[in-house]
Amino acid sequence: MGKRILFVVILPMLVFALAEVAQAWQGRMGGMGDPYGLVADESDYLIHPAKIAKGEGVKFYGDYRFTYTDVMAWDYHLDRFTTAGVLNGLFHYDTSGQEFKHNALVGAGFPLGPGRMGLFFTYDGIRGDYDGHEDVLGLSHFTEYDLKSDLDNFALRLLYGLPLGSLKLGGEVQFAYRQEENKNDMPGYVNYTLGTQIPERNLTPFQLPYDSKYWEALLKGSLEGKVGLLDLEFTLRGGFIFAGDNNFTLTQTTIIIHDGSGDVTGWRIGGDVWARYPLATDLTLPILVRLDYQEKEREGVGQRFDGSANVYPYDTQERSLHFTIGGGVDKEIGKGARIAAGIYYNHLEGEYDFDLKEVLGVVVGQEWNHSGYPASVENQVMLRLAGEFELTPAVTLRMGLVPFYGWVKEDYTFKYGTSYIDKTALHGDHWGIGASLGGTIKFKPITLEPFVNFNYQQLTLDDDGGERRDSAGTITNLWEMDKTRNEWSIGGGVSILFDL
Repeated sequence: MGKRILFVVILPMLVFALAEVAQAWQGRMGGMGDPYGLVADESDYLIHPAKIAKGEGVKFYGDYRFTYTDVMAWDYHLDRFTTAGVLNGLFHYDTSGQEFKHNALVGAGFPLGPGRMGLFFTYDGIRGDYDGHEDVLGLSHFTEYDLKSDLDNFALRLLYGLPLGSLKLGGEVQFAYRQEENKNDMPGYVNYTLGTQIPERNLTPFQLPYDSKYWEALLKGSLEGKVGLLDLEFTLRGGFIFAGDNNFTLTQTTIIIHDGSGDVTGWRIGGDVWARYPLATDLTLPILVRLDYQEKEREGVGQRFDGSANVYPYDTQERSLHFTIGGGVDKEIGKGARIAAGIYYNHLEGEYDFDLKEVLGVVVGQEWNHSGYPASVENQVMLRLAGEFELTPAVTLRMGLVPFYGWVKEDYTFKYGTSYIDKTALHGDHWGIGASLGGTIKFKPITLEPFVNFNYQQLTLDDDGGERRDSAGTITNLWEMDKTRNEWSIGGGVSILFDL
């Protein structure tokens, strides 16, 4: 794996060395804070394949971006009270860590028959490493733990665009191989998903544990055309997971449960509608609508390492819905200068369910059901500001600013068989800001577009109304929970294109 990652990271550098001449593309977006749908760009055909139909000759593309994230605080605190309001349990988890993210793309666009084709190879990689400690009632640093989150995503993308008079048709076929792993390690209580408190000595509010490998096929159909002066782009996309494999490992004190034959399944669907209406030769109103829905399921049957006849069927389900709508203005200010501003509404939903049973023969002994762990909803308002200014025919400067504010709600539900059910609901805000700088340096026929980004964001949630009810529906305990995540990131990259 290490060799493959190294190969993908250095591949854009090889393109630089072999191509020698270039005209960049994605770096322009990176230098303005990625204002896709607000500012038109050649790289838009990675979203709308129909747009690749426009162009001439053979072009070789390269793009690389690196991002470092410092997670300063990733915490959740849980306090348990009697029904009389007396504190009788305190479980505080304080975490920090860092993430390293790589994104790389190499490929080519070229004429094929009556249209144009694009062939691209992409890689996305994330390495997250966090550590923390738990405080319990009367004992600080009761235990320590580590969290790791890794992703490797390799994809081959085939695009084709065909001009048909005033219309352009396009499509994309993508095959991706993904490796995803979340690992929760707490000495003595590794992945304490079996905790009978919500979520006492339980790391699942941070992340669900799994080790998955699977293939995914993705398809796009795209149309671009004009209705009067209005320029419209529409793309519908969907995909499904196949040949999936999942490994699940859980340790409760000295009992280790392991599964090596799990499965991963899932599907997704979504689409983009972009419109650009020219009010004048130098002023355009861009509008964007985007929708994505995805489901993913991991399931299997685990065995205990101590030779017990018990088996442990498990089922993890993830569902997400992202909807964006908004628009703005895009204005040219003289030759080689542009400013753009847009405001967008984002609706983000996510739900994670985890169910684990202990079965002997046909008898279910125990069941730990984390239903909606969490179920989250965020309503977010985002502002995008972007600008570019041509200093000389050889040098262009760019900037972008992206502040946002969101209202968040998270619900947690834990059922221990029929014995009791715990519920708590968090609410709060999620806000942040991103800033980008970039530029173009041309010494014909070479064009390079480097860029840098800085981001800060903060999530703060709390609740004072959680409760536990027994099988008769009687409240036996009360809960108070809060959750925070504060992080900053810095990154940058460069794009390149070799135009024959």
